Amino acid sequence: MSPRPWPETRRHRLAQWYVFDVQIAHRVSPRTGQELGFFLIDTRDWVNVIAETTRGELVLVHQFRHGPAAPTIEIPGGAIEPGEDPAVAAARELREETGYASSATPIHLGTVNPNPALFSNRCHSYLIRGCERQGEPEPDPGEDFEVLTLPLSEVERMVREGAIDHALVLNALYFLRLAAR
Repeated sequence: MSPRPWPETRRHRLAQWYVFDVQIAHRVSPRTGQELGFFLIDTRDWVNVIAETTRGELVLVHQFRHGPAAPTIEIPGGAIEPGEDPAVAAARELREETGYASSATPIHLGTVNPNPALFSNRCHSYLIRGCERQGEPEPDPGEDFEVLTLPLSEVERMVREGAIDHALVLNALYFLRLAAR
């Protein structure tokens, strides 16, 4: 039997911040008839960018992340502005975070639910080829990072060894591998 939708009886915001709202949605189980509350994080869609330089290296961002309270190695990415096309956001985020840009059209690799148990948004992954350094990164006040360029083989080694462990970055790299088939 396929899962059926859970009708929503009410929803209210518990907290609102710049990047997301925390809400509680009350829904009725179609199987039991019981009403239950579910916490949801409502936020804008995100974009991740696999940027390949003209030398064939990938552009990465090494930054401090507050969740694990440690530095991580990731691909460029961020929130899509309201009404912004995800491909445009991919090129914008690449330029802002790394100083790299390309005249090539971003190639959509795939879209996923970051965590459908909690999040309402989607994450769009793009490949941008032919990237060159065009200027300095423009970090937001809450960002502190260094830009790295590494061959794909080195990135894959870092994934295998656990040095790159951000789930959405791994997802984008998997989409890249699927696109190469």
